[in-house]
Amino acid sequence: MKKKLFTFLMTLILLTGSGTWAQAQTKSTHIFRLGDNQFWLDDKPFQIISGEIHPSRIPAEYWKQRIQMIKAMGCNTVACYIMWNYHESEPGVFDFQTGNKNLEKFIQTVQDEGMFLLFRPGPYVCGEWDFGGLPPYLLSIPDIKIRCMDTRYTAAVERYVDKIAPIIKKYEITNGGPIIMVQVENEYGSYGNDRVYMKWMHDLWRDKGIEVPFYTADGATPYMLEAGTLPGVAIGLDPAASKAEFDEALKVHPDASVFCSELYPGWLTHWREEWQHPSIEKITTDVKWLLDNGKSFNYYVIHGGTNFGFWAGANSPQPGTYQPDVTSYDYDAPINEMGQATPKYMALRELTQKYSKKKLAPIPDPIPTITFPATETKRYTSIWDNLPAAKQIVQPVPMEMMKQYEGMILYRTKLIGHKSGKLRVDEVHD
Repeated sequence: MKKKLFTFLMTLILLTGSGTWAQAQTKSTHIFRLGDNQFWLDDKPFQIISGEIHPSRIPAEYWKQRIQMIKAMGCNTVACYIMWNYHESEPGVFDFQTGNKNLEKFIQTVQDEGMFLLFRPGPYVCGEWDFGGLPPYLLSIPDIKIRCMDTRYTAAVERYVDKIAPIIKKYEITNGGPIIMVQVENEYGSYGNDRVYMKWMHDLWRDKGIEVPFYTADGATPYMLEAGTLPGVAIGLDPAASKAEFDEALKVHPDASVFCSELYPGWLTHWREEWQHPSIEKITTDVKWLLDNGKSFNYYVIHGGTNFGFWAGANSPQPGTYQPDVTSYDYDAPINEMGQATPKYMALRELTQKYSKKKLAPIPDPIPTITFPATETKRYTSIWDNLPAAKQIVQPVPMEMMKQYEGMILYRTKLIGHKSGKLRVDEVHD
């Protein structure tokens, strides 16, 4: 009787609840490693051809189609920035599950489409994103120093890594997932030179269980590479499409695996600028050199998407200069903001096909668009009649110090004595 019951229960498990178990049994694991100035997948040389997208800039409903578009352009890998401040709204309040924040859904979609994944979790990412992905609550500490060994900053970083590392580990290639490499920081050589901080970041990921190789990303410039790279870590170049640029990295670490971590088929646009349109000829020439020489590379970006809400960042290259990014992150990328193939896409797909031993995947159908009937707007009320209660402060302070992390803030005062003059705002930052 016991034997019959056991047989019945095992059959029931296999027929009903076996989905997860069966998938785990059939998950294929691989070994991805660095060595001999190249990348290796299961002990065979592997050329990464990657296209970057950002899940926070693309509605989750469109992820699958966008990844299929990347595959159809001849890529075998997807790269993604993960914006820390998009997932931690308040200290210790994380969301990795809802909507565009569902990180596991994004990673699983990449895997379902047969693609590998370059994972770029920051903590700083730049990416033309608000505060470069750092959470604005850090700015409520007046004298905090970021991207260094300031203990208030490192405590926040460690809290973030504690939360995201288990997700990365679950989807590493050695565990049957698509993640082949994780980036340490981002273009740090352009910012600082705290070698203790960079090593601490690398060791922190390792301490949290991340086993896949790491890479850094920096400009192909001596001082940037000296300050931003790490021994035993792959070197990403932003950008690189020549022997001289790749050789520059090898001067710093002769045994490094080097690749172009950001190849720019398009470019960002600031408010009041003409829309950027880098030429098709320039990007196809660069890609041809990379393919001819067997170099790995990542298109930044292959599809940009949209800076929803107040997430668009800004540059401030010098005092008195403020360059906010536009809401669209179309980037003049090969896949436009609507997810459609552009002439640039078709030219790069055609070029890549010449180097591929098999026929590229078909281009997926575009997602249908809808139109809305005309609407008439009528005056309802005025914002000036609906302001919240004012907070009394002695001097103006940055809005993050009042726990307002996005949007706009109104400062008011009543002039006493001198009632005319010029208001000067020396620096504006986003």
